[in-house]
Amino acid sequence: MRHTFTIVVVSALMGAIVGAAIWSVLSSGDQMSQEELDAVVQVAVESAVEQAVDQAIQQSTDEMSLQLAETATGERRLVAEIFERISRSVVIIDAEGPERTNDEGVTIVPAALATGFVLDGTGHIVTAAHVLEGMTRFVVILPGDDRRPAERLGDDRPFSDVAVLRIELEDEEENLFVPSFGRTESVEAGETVLAIGNTLLGQEVAVTVGVVSDPDTTFFRERYEQDNLIQTDAALNHGNSGGILVDLDGNIVGMTAVIARETHDGGFVDGVGFAVQIDAVLEVARAIAEDGFFPRPSFGVVDERLLTPTAAAQLDLEVTEGSFLIELSRRGAFARAGIRPGDVLRELNGIRINAENPYLNALATLEPNVPVVVQIHRGGEEYHLSIAPDLRAP
Repeated sequence: MRHTFTIVVVSALMGAIVGAAIWSVLSSGDQMSQEELDAVVQVAVESAVEQAVDQAIQQSTDEMSLQLAETATGERRLVAEIFERISRSVVIIDAEGPERTNDEGVTIVPAALATGFVLDGTGHIVTAAHVLEGMTRFVVILPGDDRRPAERLGDDRPFSDVAVLRIELEDEEENLFVPSFGRTESVEAGETVLAIGNTLLGQEVAVTVGVVSDPDTTFFRERYEQDNLIQTDAALNHGNSGGILVDLDGNIVGMTAVIARETHDGGFVDGVGFAVQIDAVLEVARAIAEDGFFPRPSFGVVDERLLTPTAAAQLDLEVTEGSFLIELSRRGAFARAGIRPGDVLRELNGIRINAENPYLNALATLEPNVPVVVQIHRGGEEYHLSIAPDLRAP
C-alpha cells in the first residue's frame, strides 16, 4: 500500500507542476511555436519529475525510519518480556572444592560461580560440567536469593559438557518454574537470540542479545572436537557457562558452554561463543536425572595425547598419527587386553585416529559391550585386536 501511495503522490505532483507550467505560458499572451511549447513542456516535466521523486524519497525515508524505530522498540519490549519470564527458571550455582594448603601455609578453598537452569519440577538442575570439575560442595541460588544445598548426580564430560544437580524441594506443593524448550532444527543462522546467565559481577542474572552465526558447528576443546554446538555473537563471560540461549519465542534452544578466545593456530578472536544444542542437552540431562549417568563406552584410557609430527619425533616413534596412550586403568578393557602405556592407538573400528578424528570422537561412535577391531602400534609393529569397550561407570 505504501508503494501505491508513493506512485500516486508522484503522479499528482507531476501533473500539478506540468499543468502550472503550461497555464503560465498560455496566460502570458505570447505566441509560441509548437517546438517552443514542446520545449517548455519538456523542461516542466523534468522539473516535475525531480521534485516529485525528491519528495517521494523523503516521504519513504521518513516512513522507513518510523517503521524501524517501531520495530526496534517492539523488539526491546519483547526481549524484556522474555527475560522477565524465562529468568525465573535460571539459577546461580555457588560451588566449592576441598580445602588445601599452599606452599606458604595459606589455606585455600577453590570456588566457582556458574549458571544453571531448571530441568523439571522435581528439583533437577542442568549446568555445564567443566565449571564444576574438582568441586565437592554445591549451593543452588534460586530467584529471590533462596539458597538450597545441592547434590551432584553426574555429568557427561568430556563429551557433551552436561552436568545435573538435584535440590530438595521443601514440600510437595513447591513449584519450580519449568521453562519451555525449543527444538534444535528450528534454529536458523541470523536469528536473534538471548543469552541469560550470571554476570560475574555478583550473584545476579543478566541478559545479552546477539544473533546465531551458525546453528550447527563444532569446536575443539582439549582432547575432543565437540559437536552439536550453536555459534553466537551474544556477549558471554565465564559466569554464563551452564546458562541458556533463548529464541524470540521464549524457548530455550541451547546451553551456553564455550567462549572462543583464539583460533587453532593461536590467532586472537573476539565475540565468538558457543551453546550446546538443546536436543543434545536434554537427551543427556534426562538420562542423568533418571539413572545418574549417560551410557558411554570406555576402554579405561585415563590420559592420552594426539600425535603430531613434532611429538612423534620427540618420542622417537615411527608413526606420526594416532593417540599416544599415557595412562590406563588397570581394570579397563585396554589393560585387560594387554595394551600398555606407551602404545599408539592407530585405529578404532575402522576410524583412523588423527587431528580430524581424535580418540574421544572415535570412542563416542561406539556402543558399550560391542566388540570392535583396535589397531595398536608398538615397537615398530602393528597389532589388531578385537576388544569390547566397557560401559562407563557412573
